[in-house]
Amino acid sequence: MIIINDINNAFLPEVIIIIFILLNIILSLFINKNTYKKAKLINIIGIIISFISIAFMQITPTYFSYNNALLSNTYTIMFKIMILISAILVILASPSMIREKRKRTFEYFSIIQSAILGSLLLISANDILTAFISMELLTISCYFLTGFRRNHKSKEASLKYIITSSSATILFLFGISYLYGLCGNINISTINEIYLSQPINILFTTASLLIILGIIFKLGCIPFSNWLIDIYEGSTYSTCSFISLIPKIAATAFLSRLFVYIFQFSPILQLITAIIALISIVYASIGALKQTNIKRFYAYSSIIHSGFILLAISVANVYSLSSVLFYIFTYIFINIGAWSASIIYNKEYNTDNIEDYKGLYYKHPYFSIALITSITALAGLPPTSGFIAKLYIFTAIARTNSFYFVILIAALLATIISLLIYIKIIKVLFNKQQNTINLNKKFKKEKIILYICALITLIICICPDFLIKISQITAYYI
Repeated sequence: MIIINDINNAFLPEVIIIIFILLNIILSLFINKNTYKKAKLINIIGIIISFISIAFMQITPTYFSYNNALLSNTYTIMFKIMILISAILVILASPSMIREKRKRTFEYFSIIQSAILGSLLLISANDILTAFISMELLTISCYFLTGFRRNHKSKEASLKYIITSSSATILFLFGISYLYGLCGNINISTINEIYLSQPINILFTTASLLIILGIIFKLGCIPFSNWLIDIYEGSTYSTCSFISLIPKIAATAFLSRLFVYIFQFSPILQLITAIIALISIVYASIGALKQTNIKRFYAYSSIIHSGFILLAISVANVYSLSSVLFYIFTYIFINIGAWSASIIYNKEYNTDNIEDYKGLYYKHPYFSIALITSITALAGLPPTSGFIAKLYIFTAIARTNSFYFVILIAALLATIISLLIYIKIIKVLFNKQQNTINLNKKFKKEKIILYICALITLIICICPDFLIKISQITAYYI
């Protein structure tokens, strides 16, 4: 009876995902033909059912399950909703996620579902060991995803991914070991109670920093950003859009809880994290200026946005966490909109070069306006939700101490630099040339997703109050 209650109140979406993983494995054993569309439909239905099941979970008060290893509350449920929305949109925006390997479609979707499962578990994790297992499931799934095509570029990308993730795993394990040695426990709630009544020491700060560095890998910030650019370039567009969202949302949810319950006891740790975030923003802004490959450009853009998210997390108060929630929710539609446009373009003409987008506005104005909306939102300019999201984060940082104000000034300067890289792409669309590429004018799913994401980006900017209120309420129940 307790197990059934635990499943119903805290583990129901994960159970449904597990069922569909097993279904994919079984179908992959017996079906060996081109069934991509059917496999895609089956897995979208699975994610939708998982999404609906959230309505049956306990929101308040916080429900602890499986010997306090997992929890369910308003905060975790909101992040699970964002994970499942992202997964549905990414799959819909990707018309042929595995063009050359269509006989392995069920195998492919079992990997996708495994990554989703790892993300959902990481969001609910209430002890660091459960979080470690969830992260490894997510990492292994993303490793197989990047190398699924099995060509030279994908093999190189997957190799770099696993080497970088192994480094992050080592740091994370060392951090767990030190923390367990200090307090004799790895349960987040228990550690919080311990350090409410005793002072911290240098070993606590060291252990916590190692744990943070292990999680930062999922966000792609310094020092794990060196190979991230190559990983994006060697992966398919569909894979890039997936790994640019799902792991980041899960890592953001877990890291936010750690800062509120454990890392808040060390102001030095908060400042170090803020500095790492700032360095990541500056590094990615400068690196993106000279890019001509659209996937490498989006990779640097991903680092910039992860830096802003990490900066807000480091403040570790309810207001800053509400800004993180708002930022993540808007970033889902901004990011998928941008990737959808590039997926469409690459599908038609198999090009990654930004210069090949020249003059696109004059041939396809509506498509270009939707793309420009997404790029403008990535830049954080009005009238898009990206502007409101960055303004919200800057406001949250400005409400803290004077040192953070210095970091805020530096972040604003880095933002000005980053504007140049986004304006560069917009200018390319308006550059006239005689041999402009013509796109298929038919309305397909990926194009509809692009227009929907662009529209939502504008609507959130015009009417942000409702989403801000939801973000603040959710952050309060962390």
